[in-house]
Amino acid sequence: MSDSFITGGRHSAIRAAIACMVFACSVAVAAPYQGRRVSDVLDQLRVEGLTFIYNTSLVSDDLVIGVEPSAQRGVELAREILGQHGLVLAEVAPKTFAVQRGEPPQPAKPKPAEPAAARPIVEEVVVQTSRYALASDVAGSHAFLDQIQVTNLPRLGDETLQAVQRLPGVAANGFSSIASIRGGVPNETAIVLDGLRLYEPFHLKNYLSPVSLLDSRLIAGLDVYFGGFPVMYGDRMSAIIDARSIRPEQSRYYELGLSLFHANALASGKFHDDRAQLLVSARRSNLGELAQFAENDFGKPEYSDGFARFDYQFSEATRASLSTLLSHDQISAIRSGGTERAQDESTNVYTWAALEHDWSGSLTSRAIASWTDIVDKRRGQVDDPDRRFGTVVDDRTFSVVGLRIDNDWNAENLIHRFGAEVRRLWADYEYDANISFAAGFPFPGSPPATRARNVVLHPDGFEASGYWDTRFEVNPRWTLEGGLRIDTQTYDGSGDSEQWSPRVSVLYLWNPETRLRASWGRFYQSQGINELQVEDGVDRFYPAQHANHAIFSIERTFAGQLDARLELYRKDYRQLNPRFENLFDPLVLLPEIEFDRVRIAPDSARVDGAEVWFNWHPDSHWSGWLSYTWSQARDRTAGDDVYRSWDQRHAVSLGIAWTSGPWAATLANSFHTGWPTTQLSLVPDPAPGQSPVVLGPRNALRYDDFNSLDLRVTRTFDLPRGQLDVFIEVTNMTSRENPCCTEYRVIDTPAGPALESSTDNWLPMVPSMGVLWRYGKEKE
Repeated sequence: MSDSFITGGRHSAIRAAIACMVFACSVAVAAPYQGRRVSDVLDQLRVEGLTFIYNTSLVSDDLVIGVEPSAQRGVELAREILGQHGLVLAEVAPKTFAVQRGEPPQPAKPKPAEPAAARPIVEEVVVQTSRYALASDVAGSHAFLDQIQVTNLPRLGDETLQAVQRLPGVAANGFSSIASIRGGVPNETAIVLDGLRLYEPFHLKNYLSPVSLLDSRLIAGLDVYFGGFPVMYGDRMSAIIDARSIRPEQSRYYELGLSLFHANALASGKFHDDRAQLLVSARRSNLGELAQFAENDFGKPEYSDGFARFDYQFSEATRASLSTLLSHDQISAIRSGGTERAQDESTNVYTWAALEHDWSGSLTSRAIASWTDIVDKRRGQVDDPDRRFGTVVDDRTFSVVGLRIDNDWNAENLIHRFGAEVRRLWADYEYDANISFAAGFPFPGSPPATRARNVVLHPDGFEASGYWDTRFEVNPRWTLEGGLRIDTQTYDGSGDSEQWSPRVSVLYLWNPETRLRASWGRFYQSQGINELQVEDGVDRFYPAQHANHAIFSIERTFAGQLDARLELYRKDYRQLNPRFENLFDPLVLLPEIEFDRVRIAPDSARVDGAEVWFNWHPDSHWSGWLSYTWSQARDRTAGDDVYRSWDQRHAVSLGIAWTSGPWAATLANSFHTGWPTTQLSLVPDPAPGQSPVVLGPRNALRYDDFNSLDLRVTRTFDLPRGQLDVFIEVTNMTSRENPCCTEYRVIDTPAGPALESSTDNWLPMVPSMGVLWRYGKEKE
């Protein structure tokens, strides 16, 4: 049995008052279903906004429709053609169905204790109109990861977004949960949960954000777009991570988990004739307790989060939900033997209500009303006698009230998606820093200096956007898609005009095993009301940036259950905003007060890349993947090209997964070329008052290559009530030293001053273990 899974996503859309691209259309004549492949018809039904997840050995290409079905569209048609082969549909999310073997009901009988198969990462873009048509995400790079795939992958601290970093095109350090995707700045990625964009959805977000608010036990699946994403997504230039929360099938479902990193609980129940469902989950960090056993005092990080959702189905055509996501961080951090200290307290609140209605079999609408509130209070102290002394006080609050409406309209072989959104935003910035540097710091000859910065701002205003997207099947081989998006902001005071984003895509079916895709699009990104760099002295918003994406890909299915994909891409950036980086050490508590803090203001930037992906799934026990990426990410400043700090010329991700009975194991390896760094050199015979060191060209050198071999093994035990999963995981199991940072100092030697450097590394070997109890119960 193969472990290749196929999935397709539906993204709602609604009308906006904007001009849009619409291709000319022709009328398609419905063909009889008898004799056609079941998988072909399931692909065709995706144009109605339906998503089907199935194993290709369960719904194989030789599975055909024997009897002409009475239903002609929708879920009823899918159920009927699958039922002819003993298969059934289980709804795992709104309009998202898993294909399963039909079994007679057996109430109160525990489920088998086998863990779900350790599937390979699936990076297969699903065709939605038919096997020959174009999905909205076909133009760009799209991957779907379900909960089982995420769970079985080795992930530091059970972090959901670490699973995304196994995909090609990601520049990751093994610690942070948010990474650079295809050469973009990390903040060029938007994270969406159940239709709501989440702002700053991270724990320890002032310390490289190692943990997101997306609890892996809560997430049913991730749709990941690495570029060329459809026009319903906007205001980011690189990537979209669209997550969906779980909807357990059982009438009652419970989980309790404990690992070295977290303790978590989840409960779900259905009532009112299964028309209503309540889901509640909570998670807290164990890092504060673990810190007590550390040899050195590095502080105490504590954080927690919780999620609740209430679903209600008023009728077959109308559904509603009310969701809330909360988080709280309380962090104290210590560095350099106590000379640097930082405290951080932050709270995130997201609350949203969604109403979805099927006006007909071809028109669906969804409205989301939301409230977001983020509070972050940061304090820092530096007390290093005879070197530097100072304090930092940084208080920020940020609130958003939003309304979004999306529609899907299926007009025969024309699929329209159109929508609009408006947000009211306001923020408060109160930043105060006073730092004194003694003479001779950071290097002999450095003059004394004092830095004082005080910023108080209260930006307030609106964001609005609208889009229209149309997909047209020209003939069985060619499908076209075009869309247009408009965005505007009023809070920034930049005087920037509206941003118009055209996007176009084409799919060509070379033969049943080979598909070619190409796309071009423009992607704008405004500076968010929460993204003002007041800590670096910025007190005004910059105009919107933009990038043009050009993508070409070819996909091929081979015998032996091997899928392959080659993708070429280019991103041309224009109107880039300045950013700030620390040249030598990103692992600092107060980056804005460090001597290596620099302002980077490129005129433009360009990213070129080629990705090769193989997905192998020969039988039910073994599966694997292999990807190779060649890329270049460069800023252009004053006519010179400078590598971005996360540029990695070569990157390889590979893994092999095995499952047998109650056992599941995955071994994965991540490699990439060392990231660029800047050299610091000693000046021979410096003049009086001159610093004895000088900076070389930025990012002209490279660290050694990065490699991490990771392992996760899970054993499931059958209990009288439920199942118990026991897992062991090791990150960087060879304890390889992957350099991240450099510290310099000038020392006196008999021959005169000399420059001494020491290199620090990313994570060493990190073992983890944990247990998870799961129990589901049907109605008796």
